[in-house]
Amino acid sequence: MSIKETFRGKNINFNNLPNCFVIGAAKSGTTSLFELIAGHPAIFASKKKELNFFSNDERYQNGVDWYAAENFAQAAGFPIRVEASPSYLAWSEKVAPRLKDLYAQRPIKLIAIFRDPVGRAYSNYWHRVRMGHEKLSFSDAIEQEDERLKLNWEKLYRTGNPLHGYFRGGCYASRLKPFLSLFPRESFFFLLQEDLQNDFDASMANLFQFLGVEGHTSVKPVVRNDSKVPRNDSLYGAYDRLKRGAAFQNRLRSLIPKGLREWVRYKLVVKPFEYPPMPADVQQFLRAKYSVEILELEKILGRDLARWKGKAATA
Repeated sequence: MSIKETFRGKNINFNNLPNCFVIGAAKSGTTSLFELIAGHPAIFASKKKELNFFSNDERYQNGVDWYAAENFAQAAGFPIRVEASPSYLAWSEKVAPRLKDLYAQRPIKLIAIFRDPVGRAYSNYWHRVRMGHEKLSFSDAIEQEDERLKLNWEKLYRTGNPLHGYFRGGCYASRLKPFLSLFPRESFFFLLQEDLQNDFDASMANLFQFLGVEGHTSVKPVVRNDSKVPRNDSLYGAYDRLKRGAAFQNRLRSLIPKGLREWVRYKLVVKPFEYPPMPADVQQFLRAKYSVEILELEKILGRDLARWKGKAATA
């Protein structure tokens, strides 16, 4: 069901809706990038990352009024209003048409950040392991990916869940095509994770120029979603369930300073974890399997991605 069908005859207040989306890719630095954008005084960012409104059918059926009221009620007056959901790129075949249906000819901005797809797949795998969602070895998960996706497709598609899609999530060119077919090229800003590592200031200056806001001198590099595992499975499970509740999250943010929330997470709930090296044969297999996707992405970005074709992958 489309937004037009759901809200036929109703006026939509676009001043209380986002006009900028960080669409992914997952495990490529989207959390850090979202926090950098959110720190700009001229930008309104949703309090919660990964709203997944356009990718999750149940949330989508709540309607655009619900989406706006829950996340952007205070956004009017800000020239840029942003949310970040990596699932939007993962499920672009349904998200892109839904965005086009809502915004029609109204301009929106779409930001995507990418990393070496082999390293991304491995990082994604270990993220799922530490969340308790994955029991297979990485090589077995890659080998069985197509079968697992096929068996679980209906549920994954309905919920916008990228589970099992380790290789699929790095097929950036294929995932971008639905967006590129519906929105003009000037709507997009593409960034590589290494851009922020190699020249942070220039990368952020270019991004803020794309957004049409002045550069913000207090923006500093941040690192988020570094590798962690639970200190205690039961405690982590309880913490994760509470964290997923929107009402609880909002209440927590209003009562407890960010520094104290992070202390609880990193000192009591999780601990650092280093992934083991990826097996060389699996890495070689993935590099070959991604070769066509990388060539297609080079054409889209107009950039040389030669390092992705042979460098060692890290999680």
